[in-house]
Amino acid sequence: MKTSTSTERLRELFDSDSRNDSAIARELGVSRQTVSSWRTGVRSPKKPMLVKIADTYHVSIEWLMGFDVGREEVKNRLERIPDMAIIRKMLMHMDPDDYEVMVEILNRTEKKMRGTSE
Repeated sequence: MKTSTSTERLRELFDSDSRNDSAIARELGVSRQTVSSWRTGVRSPKKPMLVKIADTYHVSIEWLMGFDVGREEVKNRLERIPDMAIIRKMLMHMDPDDYEVMVEILNRTEKKMRGTSE
């Protein structure tokens, strides 16, 4: 259940940061005006930027989006991902339908990363 807006959560994060908007913007790779517009709710970050903000501030995306979850639920998103050896074993043991779904998801994600999404 949502208890806050993402604007309120972004403002909370940025207000708790000792740096100014220009320094925050440099770290996130955006302009100071963009950070200011997020802070005031004029604009909202897109999903990839929400992930980057969540990772930068060590908060969960769910918290950042305003859901009623703990602020520091995820210290590092990579901690939730098994290492490659385990992923390979998992793929080898999947039933064919699950395997096909996983391959489709991975291929779609790779296309998005290259900027050639369908």
